[in-house]
Formats: sequence, C-alpha cells, structure tokens
Amino acid sequence: MISWSVNHMLFISLFHSVFLYTSFMCSLAKDTITYNSLLSDEKRDSLVSAGEVFELGFFTPNGSFDNRRYVGIWYYKSRTVVWVANRDKPLSASSGGVLAISDNGNLEVLDRTGKSYWSTNVPGSIRMSRAAKLMDTGNLVLSNEDPEGNSMTIQWQSFENPTDTFLPGMMLDENLVLTSWKSSDDPGSGNFTFQQDQERTNQVIILKRSVKYWNSGVSGRFISLNEMPPAILYLLSNFTSKTVRNNSVPYLTSSLYNHTRLVMSISGQIQYLRWDSQMVWSPIWAEPRDKCSVYNACGNFGSCNSKNNLVCKCLPGFKPISPDDWISGDYSGGCVRKTTTCRNNSMVDTFLDLKMMKVGNPDSQFNAKSETECKIECLNNCQCQAYLFEEAEMSQGSSACWIWSEELNNLQEEYATDRNLHVRVAVSDIELTARSCEACGTNLIPYPLSIGPNCGDPLYYSFHCNNSDGQVGFETPSGTFRVTSINPDTRTFFIRIKDDDNCKNSDNGKFLKLNQSWPQHKI
Repeated sequence: MISWSVNHMLFISLFHSVFLYTSFMCSLAKDTITYNSLLSDEKRDSLVSAGEVFELGFFTPNGSFDNRRYVGIWYYKSRTVVWVANRDKPLSASSGGVLAISDNGNLEVLDRTGKSYWSTNVPGSIRMSRAAKLMDTGNLVLSNEDPEGNSMTIQWQSFENPTDTFLPGMMLDENLVLTSWKSSDDPGSGNFTFQQDQERTNQVIILKRSVKYWNSGVSGRFISLNEMPPAILYLLSNFTSKTVRNNSVPYLTSSLYNHTRLVMSISGQIQYLRWDSQMVWSPIWAEPRDKCSVYNACGNFGSCNSKNNLVCKCLPGFKPISPDDWISGDYSGGCVRKTTTCRNNSMVDTFLDLKMMKVGNPDSQFNAKSETECKIECLNNCQCQAYLFEEAEMSQGSSACWIWSEELNNLQEEYATDRNLHVRVAVSDIELTARSCEACGTNLIPYPLSIGPNCGDPLYYSFHCNNSDGQVGFETPSGTFRVTSINPDTRTFFIRIKDDDNCKNSDNGKFLKLNQSWPQHKI
C-alpha cells in the first residue's frame, strides 16, 4: 500500500505539501516526473517533451459528454491522442486524479483516496531513483538513475505498451499489440487488434476479437504474396529491415517518417497517416482496403467482388447457409452445396471453370502430366472440392495438380492471376434445363437468358460472357453494362451504373436505353 494513501486526510495533506514544495521544480523539468513531483488533474498539470512535440496529461475524449478522465499522450500541436494509460478504467472529473511515482517505484494513476486506476506494474525499486520522462518521440520512459546521474536503466516504456498507435521508433515484435478504441469518444479496448501472425513468419494480422479479420499475405508453394508495402515494413522494423530498391521503392530513411503514425482504427483498418501541409492527417495506406480484402469476407464457398453492389454471392450450385443473415448483409456464414456431390458415381458431377480467382491455399499437390489427369484424380476422390492445374513453366518445375479437400475459403473474383480454378458441383445444380447456357464464371445463366446462339431464348440473347475474367455484360443500344447479380427465383438481374441519376453510365457518358422489342424492362 502506498504510504500517502493509508487514509484520506494523510493523502490530502501530503498532496498539497508535495505540490507546493515542487511547484518551482516542475517549471524547470516540464518533461519529467520524479518521486518528489506529480501531475494533478485539478491543477491541469501536464508534461511537454523538450522539443514541444508531445504532451502528457489528463483529457476527456472529443465528442464525449460525460466526465470520464484519462491520462494520455497527444501531439502538442494537433492534440491527436496516441497513447492512453487508464483506457479501460477512467477517472471521474471530480475524483481528483493524479499521476505519480508511488512508494513501490511504479508510475500510477490514482484518485484522491489513493485508489489505483493504472500502474506500470514493474518490480519494486528504490523510489527516489525513479523518474518518468516524456520524449520527443512520444515515448514515456520510466527509468532508474544512478546516484551520480551518469546513467539510467529503462524499467518500462510506453513504446512497448501501446494502445492503438504505432509511432516511428517503435519495434513490432511478438509481444507488441495495437488495440483499437471502442469508439471515437471511448479509448477503451475495442474489437480489433493488430499484431504479428504467430503462425506464419514475416506476416502481420488483424483479429476481430479472436477471429482472423485480415492478414498481410500468404506463404506457400502455391501462392506467396505480401500486402505490406516496403515502406510500412521498414517502419515496423524500426528502420532495420532490408528493402529491394527499384523504381517504385525509393531509398528509405527514418527522416521520411517524421510526423507519421500507424493506427489500428475502430473500423478495423490499420491506417498509415501523415501530418500534411494543410495541417490535417492524410491517409497514405490502409488495409483491408475494401470489403473483399477482409479475410474470407463471404464465408466458405462464397465469392467476393468489390466492384459489385452486392459484393458477396454463393458459387453456382451453392446456397447461403443462413439466408436471413445474407439478407441482413452478414455473409460470414458462407454457403453450402445444394446437392451432395460424389453420390453414386463421378458422372453426376462436373466443374465450374473460374477465371482470375483468388483462393486459400490447397491441401495437397502431386505431379500430373495433363489437366485431364488432374481432373480425373479429383473426380475419383470424393473428398476433392476443387482442383487447379499448372503447366511446368508456371509451377517452375514439373506440372502440378493442386487439390482442395476442405471447404474453399477467401474466394475473390477478378484477382490478378492467370490460374483457373475448377470447383466440383453437381450437374443438376447448374444445368437447370436442357437449353440453359453454361455458367459464366461465378454467374449462373438461367433460362431464358442467353449468352450465345445455341442456348437460352433468342429473345434474351443480349448478354455476353467475358471468358477472360468470367464476368457477364448486358448489351444495350447505349453500351454494355456489367451484370452484378442474377436471381432466377425472382427472374431479375442487376446491372452496375456508376451514376444513378437518370440511369447514366459515367463510364461512357451514355444513358441506359433498352430496345423496345426486348422482353426486359427496368424496375
């Protein structure tokens, strides 16, 4: 127990005596707290770093209408908060909060009764040798000084105990975690965390509570990518990582990172920001950058396309596990097969041919001489959900057949890849009638719609399948419009028009016009 918190009267007595005794000392050392000095909320005390870059003190979040008080660090000029001590245990404005070094040598946030709201929780030491200093980097350092003042030993620092912000000079390691605020006016621990991926080397991850929300890349023989720019990796390594220089990657130095910060936002984005000449924080980079960048955004067997109004849809031959959730916009439950595959023989199954499709890593791989051999292997294995064949020159060795035995996840359309994914489906689920057209990528073409002269109803032959990316276009007298979804149950389809006013297509500057002889009509 702290001696000056044994009882209420003793605390108040020492509080005032210490404050009066040290008031002249604080004017000489505005960036440091010692055992003989403290910060008082009632006195509006604060620390300011030597170069007036950062300030530490008591604050109430912008937009908050209650009397919650926190101890935090913010930029001296912009007042942007970068660290909060008692984020999950606020004081009240009337509690008489102080920040002080206690008898056990810890830096603590206390109220006037001596109740602790936050502590550095480091091993005890001779309190007289402890000091807490606010640096121009934004780091708050608690250290021991030798009696002669020639050296100091760091006991604790805010750079190793961050809240939601990563500042230049910090180092991302296996112990460092950024946790978002609960809301814009509540710095309490929120839903999103940013940290190293403990399962994969050289990768970072965002978790939503305990569920993977985004990861920086994938490592493996099938696919290896990293969504982290070299400049961000350089920052996270405290300017120690090696980058490959080319025309798009300039020579990186720590001076390029002045007035920048990396923030785990309340929206789930990790954001890199720079204080610009207009005196505002400008976004430079962020992930996940769109809805499809979220890990497995549409659930298993759900395909994501951020260019569509409805970004998620089930693959042809699949249906939402929870239709009500999908209607409400929650696609995380994914999709399930309409009909069980591999029922009596392999002849009842076929494959969707999906172009430019991103997918999670496969479960197995073997050398195959041809795509036919790869396809037969999948058909003969009832556990096989999908396959992908790579020619020798693509796989940098012998030709490879990749097999997915588990449910497909992280599917994303129009991804920059030359690989074609073949997904196993029941024939009955995609060949709805004898005259139905074949599926175009992830789009089922139900009768009477037609994408060719030999299928569908000729009256509906106004659709086009782009075989390079598996997307469907609707051809009109005023141009071709992208089909974002087709619903055979309601006999409707949706097209993408960027400018909703007057049904104008901003891509070509023309208005949507339908041929009066066509059976289709706008609703």
